[in-house]
Amino acid sequence: MILRRVIKHVRNQEWTAICIDFFIVVFGVFVGLQVQQWNEMRNDEGRAKAYLIRTQNDLNADKNDLMFRIAFWKQISDYGTSGLDYANTSQVGSLTYWELLLSFFQASQAAEFTTTRTTYDELTNAGDQNLISVELRDALAKYYLESGNAVLSERPKYRENVRGIIPIAVQSYIWANCYGTDAAGEQILLPCSAPILLERSEEIVNIIAGDGKLMAELRYWMSTMMIATIISADRVELATDMIATIEAELGTESQEENQ
Repeated sequence: MILRRVIKHVRNQEWTAICIDFFIVVFGVFVGLQVQQWNEMRNDEGRAKAYLIRTQNDLNADKNDLMFRIAFWKQISDYGTSGLDYANTSQVGSLTYWELLLSFFQASQAAEFTTTRTTYDELTNAGDQNLISVELRDALAKYYLESGNAVLSERPKYRENVRGIIPIAVQSYIWANCYGTDAAGEQILLPCSAPILLERSEEIVNIIAGDGKLMAELRYWMSTMMIATIISADRVELATDMIATIEAELGTESQEENQ
């Protein structure tokens, strides 16, 4: 309709009307482009906010998992230290032979950690890294680049070999009475009474403690727990810093929306 009107004005050489029509067309195109750009910006802001919230949730999940594993690895290390002390000194100390046997078994436990990276992979695969700040982008890249450390998911030789020595009836008892999981599926190591005679516990303990290769594997596993704890503590600190950065960015967005 506007085209017909313009043609009519040109034929009639109505230059003022032509200028008005031209202005209307240009202004309409400009407004349309501005609205489209505004909608795209709002869409990008919404996507960015969704990415930030989901990334924050992923980092919180990692942080909680790592803190649990640090505590769990300490339990494993304490059991392993008790077993190694006996192997080095042949002194029972304040423990019973059953508690030593339980220590050797529980020292073989493992709690692998896998980084939660669904949101980050989606962000990078979609090429949407520019939606978040450079500071956060660099921190996330560093965090996820170092996420595949094998120490955090290792299963030791000691685990396989010590369980090949302890009688299966004793292991079945331990699984049923000295081990559990919580609602989140996290492992729990529990104290429990002896299912076998003192003499039998002592016999098994001495077989384990007298195996030099097995004790070397246990020392290696205890060292691995130390390294895993150090790495995990660093990752908890990095995750905490990024969570704070995200909270600040989300807070800034909320203030801008309210203005």
